[in-house]
Amino acid sequence: MTPRLVAIGLCSVWILACPEERRVEEERRVRTTAQILAEGRAELAKNRPDRAVPYFKEAINTSPGDVDPYIQLAEAYRLAGNEPGAILTLKQAEEVAGGNDPSLKRARADMHLKLHQYKAAITEFVALRDMGILTDDELRMVALLLAHDGRVADAYATIDPILRRAPDDPPTKTVEAEILLIEGKELEAAKLIDALITATPDLTPARILRARYFITNVQLDAADQDLLAVKAADQKSLEVVTIRSRVLNALKRHEEAGKLVEPLLEEDPRNPVLLSLLAETRLLQERGVDAQVLIDKALGENAKFAPALYVRGRSLELGGNVDAAVSDYETAIRSDPTFAPPLSRLWGLYLKRKETGEAMSTLERLLFMGEATAREKIELVKLYTDTGANLQRAKTLITEALRREPKNGEYLKLKARIERALAPKQPGIIIMKHR
Repeated sequence: MTPRLVAIGLCSVWILACPEERRVEEERRVRTTAQILAEGRAELAKNRPDRAVPYFKEAINTSPGDVDPYIQLAEAYRLAGNEPGAILTLKQAEEVAGGNDPSLKRARADMHLKLHQYKAAITEFVALRDMGILTDDELRMVALLLAHDGRVADAYATIDPILRRAPDDPPTKTVEAEILLIEGKELEAAKLIDALITATPDLTPARILRARYFITNVQLDAADQDLLAVKAADQKSLEVVTIRSRVLNALKRHEEAGKLVEPLLEEDPRNPVLLSLLAETRLLQERGVDAQVLIDKALGENAKFAPALYVRGRSLELGGNVDAAVSDYETAIRSDPTFAPPLSRLWGLYLKRKETGEAMSTLERLLFMGEATAREKIELVKLYTDTGANLQRAKTLITEALRREPKNGEYLKLKARIERALAPKQPGIIIMKHR
């Protein structure tokens, strides 16, 4: 064979081998990226986000066109408390994906939700809803976000496709009941919740919703009974434990509240929710030093954790440092605008400081969140009546209160004042004098 033919043959073999070599190299690269991501996720599972960050950065360098490492890096940044880094990383991922990747839009929505940036989360989730790619669970969640944002009609429209397919779907009817509560239609909501629990006694979301309804109407023993009736599989969920701990503390059954939380904290000693709950109980037991240790641990896990800031605020308030307490309550609300307990402490403190507008807006936030107690609703009616603001809303609130207590003298007087204020003014009679 001539040298020329040998050279041609070698080139042919090389050309044929190149695609195979590229395939092997691509598989090696993909495997490497997957391994790097797995190592990063393992660090996240151990609650070590700072150690996870380098792995996800390395995965981005290995696979710069893949958005998943960006999503993982953003989550690591969030858990490490680097919120700007988390948002920036998702924006970089959007540039990589060209802005058309639904998984990225979902990641942004989830990130905004975890950061309590609810309006931004709603925008992303509504876009996903309109693309028709949300699950039923996600549709129910979005409906509640919309309702709490004051967009009640849009909330009903969001769950309507589910109810058209399954008119009696229990989880969706529970969401409908919560929207009714937010809308102020308490009796209608209560009837629906009762019917749901009668038909499906182990429907945990309905039990929780009715317990919350009882709490706002100061029927604490009834709330506790509903929470005790939650099915065993959900008894240790953080939502159930949180609500029941607060109910027991409100009933001054502090020892029971402590015994509820302590075993769970032994299993998960760094959980800021459990640390904050036990801190509040210890505070109410007048064990201030123990409470402060728990608060410090919770804030060590998350310096912006709203429940821990709230308990620290309560400690400061009990110690007479009202201004510092107000600061902590306000910081807690900025951290999580849907966390109601600091709002319930703030409105009274604002009134004591003669800050009527702040008190009114704080009570309104509780009302729109569906967290205002019967007393807080009446306090808001009084402020509306005294200032002449939002009298139609005041009329709706007092009418609903009188449906529950039709002979309540205070309520009847408020209703009369509101009706006088809303009555059309009669034009005065002008007497013309002839000259």
